[in-house]
Amino acid sequence: MDARQSWAPFETVYQAGQVLLPSLGSGLDLERRIDAVRVLRVLGAEGLLIAFGCYALTGRLQAGSFVLIDDHVNCTGESPLRGPNDERLGPRYPDMSAPYDARWAYRLKQGAASMGLDLHSAVYGRVGRNGTGESDASWVQAGIDVTGDGLLDEVIAAVHCGLPVAAVGVVEKGWPDDENPLCSSVPARSEVYGRLAELINQCLLCRGGMDDG
Repeated sequence: MDARQSWAPFETVYQAGQVLLPSLGSGLDLERRIDAVRVLRVLGAEGLLIAFGCYALTGRLQAGSFVLIDDHVNCTGESPLRGPNDERLGPRYPDMSAPYDARWAYRLKQGAASMGLDLHSAVYGRVGRNGTGESDASWVQAGIDVTGDGLLDEVIAAVHCGLPVAAVGVVEKGWPDDENPLCSSVPARSEVYGRLAELINQCLLCRGGMDDG
């Protein structure tokens, strides 16, 4: 995969064969990431595939686990859609009942199975824009499995403009429980992320058969 010269509003654009893969990158500010999502839609992108790191709020997920987000809870009290709405991008009130695309999720699950990876379905929650916030028992009772920084703004913007989206990530820090009294953790840069990249590459290469599931 070859890196191309940076192309605003994206951080980098990669080319794999005849396929262009723009990268939003964690170094971009929020407004630029939202703009990038909308530009992807205008350019006719097939979907938005988000890779991320997160923290577990339940003992069933330990550090190094792979998670596929199938729902989220936005506890920030904010939205990238606030303010005047541009109907050319999407409706004032988009349907957020199923924000994560089933076809992309199916292909990611297939890829994980072929690689022998356990890919856990999880609900993502976020309490604030600046940092992950502290865990709370009420979050677990609400069914929230993981939390982290980012993700929701890009997902909401993608749903608003009709861009299929999927989010797959690595648990960087596990939650202590009776059997694991100490938080387990993995470095942000480790071989675990190499496996995540392998899963994403396989999903992209096989994207042509997504309609068969």
